[in-house]
Amino acid sequence: MTFPYPENPNDWQTAYTRDHAYRDSGQHAFTSASAILAGTLLISAYLVVSIVSRFDFNIFPRNIQLIMILVLIAIVFFLLTAIQAGASRFASLFIKEFYRPSEEIDLSKIINNRLNGRTKLPPPLGMFFPFQYIMARDGELVKSDRWPAWSARNLGGPLLLIVFDGCALYLERGNRFSRVVGPGDKAPFLEWYETIKYVVDLRPKVEEGWFDVWTKDGINIKLKIQIECRIGDPRKNDPTISLVYPYDPVAVKKAIERCSVRWPNRLDGEPSEFTWIDAAWGQVTGIIPSYIGSRMLDDLFIAERNNGQILSPDAMKDIFSKLNNSTNGFGVFITDFQILKVEIPEEVYERQQAQWKAERQSIATIRQGQATALKIRSQQKARADAQFDLILAIANGLEKNESENEKDRFTEPLLLSLSKILDEGLRDPLLRGYLARETLETLEKLQDMFDKPSE
Repeated sequence: MTFPYPENPNDWQTAYTRDHAYRDSGQHAFTSASAILAGTLLISAYLVVSIVSRFDFNIFPRNIQLIMILVLIAIVFFLLTAIQAGASRFASLFIKEFYRPSEEIDLSKIINNRLNGRTKLPPPLGMFFPFQYIMARDGELVKSDRWPAWSARNLGGPLLLIVFDGCALYLERGNRFSRVVGPGDKAPFLEWYETIKYVVDLRPKVEEGWFDVWTKDGINIKLKIQIECRIGDPRKNDPTISLVYPYDPVAVKKAIERCSVRWPNRLDGEPSEFTWIDAAWGQVTGIIPSYIGSRMLDDLFIAERNNGQILSPDAMKDIFSKLNNSTNGFGVFITDFQILKVEIPEEVYERQQAQWKAERQSIATIRQGQATALKIRSQQKARADAQFDLILAIANGLEKNESENEKDRFTEPLLLSLSKILDEGLRDPLLRGYLARETLETLEKLQDMFDKPSE
C-alpha cells in the first residue's frame, strides 16, 4: 500500500486535517445513504410493477394510488433500515468477540461514528455537531476507558487529537508506520484507518539500578548507576512554539521503533516489552563494564593512576560522551549520569586499605625526606653566602686601606679596619647563626687579638 502522507516529518502534523475529516465523513455518509435510497427505490419499483401486473390499480383513484406507492416505499425504507440496524448489531457482536473490549465501551457509537461521521455545516450550526476528540497528556490518553480512545487504539478515526506539551503519538496504518504527531498550534486528526500505537512521554525519565562489573585485575565490584534520559535533543527547540519539552518527530519514530518484545529464558515466563528506556539502560550496562574492565582496581580510586579515577570529572565526561554517542542513534539523549554507590568485597577492601595506607606512609616519608634535604641545602647555601659576604667585606676593607704611598703604615690601618668589620659582623645574630662553628670560633679569637692591647 502506498504511503499516504508526506515523507517530510515537518508535514506530518498537518497531513490529515479537519477539512479532510469532513470530506471523508461526507463520502462515507453519502455512500451509506445512497445505498439505502437506491435499495429502497429499486425494491419499491419492483414491488409496484409486480403488483400492478397482477392487480388492476385503475379501480383506485390516483391520489389513493400515489398514497399506496408512498406507503410501499416507506415500508421498504424501514425494512432496509431495520436490516442495516441488524447488520450494525451483528458487526457489534463481531467486534465484541474479536477484540474483547470492556463492558463500558459502546460499540454502536463507534460503528455510527465510522459510517456516518460528521457533516460540515455552516456556522454556527457546525459547533453543535463537533468531532469526537481524544486528549493525550502525561504519557497516556485521558479517559482511556471511553469508546473514542478504544476506537483510536484498535479501529481508527475520524477523531480529533489534542496533544499536550510533553506528549507525542506514534500512529500506524495497517500495522505499518504512518506518522508521528505531537503538540503545537495545529491540532491533528486521526484518519479512518490510522490507529494510535504508542502514546510517548517526552518528559525526562530517570532509571537506576545495580549491576556487577570486573576490573582488569579480576576484582568483582558492584555499582549503583542512575541516568536521566529523554527522547529528542534537549538543545533543540522551535522558538515559534513555546514548548517546555522539545518535540522531535524523527527522534520519536527512532525511539519507538527501537522497542521490541523481550522473551524469557524459561518456558514458564511471560514476555515483556523492551522499551526505549530499556535500550538506553542497555548501553549503560555495556559501556561501564568495558570502561572498568580496562583498568586496575587502584586505577579507579587513586587520582594519580592512569587518569582512570571513576568519580573524576574527566572519567564522568568520557563515559557521558560515550553513552550519548551510542543512544543518539535511536533518538534518545542522556541528560545526566551519576554513579551513586560503589561496593567492593570486604576482604578486598581491607587489603586495599592496608596497601593504600602503606603507600601513603611511603609517600609521606619520601616527601618528608625531600623537605629535610631542601632545608639542609638552604642552610648550607645561607652559611656559604654569609661567609662569602664576610670575606668580601674584609677584602673591600683591605682595598680601601691599601695605598702606594703608605706601604710602611699598612699594618696598623689594616688591623683597625679588620677589627671594625669583625665587630659589626659578629653583632648580627643572623650572621652568627649561619656561620660554621669553626669559622665563628676563629673569628672570635681574631677579634680578641685585636681588642687586646699590644705588649
